[in-house]
Amino acid sequence: MVKRILLFLLAALAVLVVVLLVNTVRYTSRQVVAAASPAPAPTDNSIQHFQQAIGYKTISYSDSSQLDTAQFLGFHRFLEKTYPALHRALTREKVARYSLLYTWPGRNPQLKPVVLMAHQDVVPIEEATRTKWTVDPFAGTLKENFIWGRGATDDKINLISIFETVEKLVVENFQPERTIYLSFGHDEETGGKGAKAVAALLHSRSVHADLVLDEGGIITSDKIPGMTKPVALIGNSEKGYLSLELSVEKNGGHSSQPESETSIDILAAAMLKIRSNPFEARISESTNGFLDHIGPEMPFLKRIIFANRWLFKGTIIGIYEKSPAGNAVMRTTAVPTIIHAGIKDNVVPTVATGIVNFRLLPGDASTQVIEKVKHAVNDERVKIAVAYNFISEASPVTPEKSFAFEKIERTIRQVYPAAICAPFMMIGGTDSRHFYGVSDGVIKFSPMVDPIGFHGIDERVSLESFGLAQWFYERLLRDLK
Repeated sequence: MVKRILLFLLAALAVLVVVLLVNTVRYTSRQVVAAASPAPAPTDNSIQHFQQAIGYKTISYSDSSQLDTAQFLGFHRFLEKTYPALHRALTREKVARYSLLYTWPGRNPQLKPVVLMAHQDVVPIEEATRTKWTVDPFAGTLKENFIWGRGATDDKINLISIFETVEKLVVENFQPERTIYLSFGHDEETGGKGAKAVAALLHSRSVHADLVLDEGGIITSDKIPGMTKPVALIGNSEKGYLSLELSVEKNGGHSSQPESETSIDILAAAMLKIRSNPFEARISESTNGFLDHIGPEMPFLKRIIFANRWLFKGTIIGIYEKSPAGNAVMRTTAVPTIIHAGIKDNVVPTVATGIVNFRLLPGDASTQVIEKVKHAVNDERVKIAVAYNFISEASPVTPEKSFAFEKIERTIRQVYPAAICAPFMMIGGTDSRHFYGVSDGVIKFSPMVDPIGFHGIDERVSLESFGLAQWFYERLLRDLK
């Protein structure tokens, strides 16, 4: 009897090994073949224009009264002066006062248009960190083959690369086959009301684009576990956005005779409960596509794991959960970001409030998230409400077999042939989330290699990336048929 059981187990193991090997052998590369056309170095003039653009402090603030309108208007004048051919050939409209929409008519009105996007605004510099910058954050310093400054990576490299490319093509009397719209929002960092207004305007004109391209994934050489080749992350979906305000009101008083529990204690405990009850991890549609594209490029043993996700799903999730970025693509995340309480060190505050920010995985609706939070907190003393009256649900997924995805994939393979292309779920927010009424083909990709300092100290991007971005947009525009 024991012998039969052992034989059965051995046979089952043999079958399992065969299944694993067959799946792995059939797990072949999904990379498209395209004629390589490596990017030339950026010109001195284009570098100077990029540096000058960083000099404009186009900062967006949550409090709109802080907006320095002179900086945005000055930036608009700079663009007019620097790119005269573009401004003669394209029609410009100002939307929501400071956002810009350009229209470049195509030869063939039967073809659906394309929308290229970037945003003008940048995040502020934290005063506490200003002395930690090794350069002036608004000088556009060129050092060590990098262009440094606030907005260099997010998102003036894309904006200036688009302007440089279109200016060059117009000077050469090039006219695209399709109508091209250029959309440059002014407040992406604070919700994108400008981009939302542009999208509404295009929708009102019955514009339906085959491709909307905005900032998003990058080309990275070191951020994908198990990969030794550079990977181009083509964003074809985006996580949702929700912030909840937690508020507690309880009698305060003199700090010399505190009660056993204060408003701050109750608020802190509620936030800890939220953090201690993470949302379920799962592999979304975009992440499945990502694994399908990078898995075949991995060494054989790792390829076995990715080719057999039916068996190794937990292992894969465990690998990605180890890093903050990897964990973010596997679940809805929750993190406290703001706490307000107290006015004086010897006064126990009556009211304590805090903000918890959530990034919603596709499939996790905001209503479900709110209910889960209420269940986790389970304390009637904690009032929970949507903060800022703003919710952005997770986006639809742009199919890998769409015109939009395939066009961007092929262009990347042309201009940076070393890169492995893969779909990718954006974990941050972009202006393009407002454009799903304008196009079914929304792609989020920034043609740059391992930029440094997004929203942080010493933000910078390489000259290689700046040359690559311009070449990417040129190849894309020339090849749009």
